[in-house]
Amino acid sequence: MKTKIYILYALMSIFWGMSWYFLKVSLIEMPLLWGLSIRFLMAGIIFWGVYYFRKDRVRFTPEVKIVYLLITFFNYSLCYILTYWGLKYIYSNLGSILWSLFPLCVAVMAHYYLPDEKISIKKFVSIAIGLIGTILLLYEGGSLGGRYIFYGISAMILSVVLAAWPNVYLKMHAAKINPFHLNAVGMTSSGLIMMAASLMLETGQKMPLDGMNLFALFFLTVPGTVVTWGIYIWLFTYMRVSQISYVAFFPPVIAIIMGWLLLDEKLPIITIIGAGLIMLGGFLINFDPKNRKTHIKKKLNLLPED
Repeated sequence: MKTKIYILYALMSIFWGMSWYFLKVSLIEMPLLWGLSIRFLMAGIIFWGVYYFRKDRVRFTPEVKIVYLLITFFNYSLCYILTYWGLKYIYSNLGSILWSLFPLCVAVMAHYYLPDEKISIKKFVSIAIGLIGTILLLYEGGSLGGRYIFYGISAMILSVVLAAWPNVYLKMHAAKINPFHLNAVGMTSSGLIMMAASLMLETGQKMPLDGMNLFALFFLTVPGTVVTWGIYIWLFTYMRVSQISYVAFFPPVIAIIMGWLLLDEKLPIITIIGAGLIMLGGFLINFDPKNRKTHIKKKLNLLPED
């Protein structure tokens, strides 16, 4: 099972990293809300198919209903709209770097709601390192995107903060959640909401149907949504929420390389330092050498298994 978890975790990280490039490409010509609605409705249909194929059944409780509402409204709707809108004005690699703040935000939220994940001195230092990195990004922000660069950065940071609480609440009730059904309901609902908004706010805009836009939409829908979110929510049953949020650390590496090679997105030295500090903070907040040593001793049969 551990090998399966590691493989799926790596696959999720790779696809999320690649998604930033395709998201930036799709935003060049595709209406924001319309593109999002198609992406989520198609992904929702796929998840409904998987859910019924597996013949699972969901038992709704008040806590489960709240999880569905939080994930649908915050993660799938509001956070994605903010991320899409913000990325219109900043580099794709900068968007991925800012999402590296996610583990830090989750750690703060988890401190208040998960008794096993209190903020220690090490976590406090990690958060401080990440915040310093964010300040450096804001300092150099004028050279990392378009005319409204600071609006884009602000929207991205707000999206990260809003996404943290639903993930903590999901972890609190993960044992009661069916990941396929949650994704099916959440993405279908969000897709319908955004389609209605698009019909009201994006009248007169057209979605180009050339090969690049269609492939970008396909990648964002299948690998970038169905695969990544399917794995992500499934992992809540087997990993701590802080460990899962650590996924935000890996995609920026892929996004930076793709942005540099394919979109000519260059990063000034101050930005590279800021990005490094943010990712270092995300790494340190979840790195626990004591737990790692204990795990190794158990593997060597020096300690009894739990």
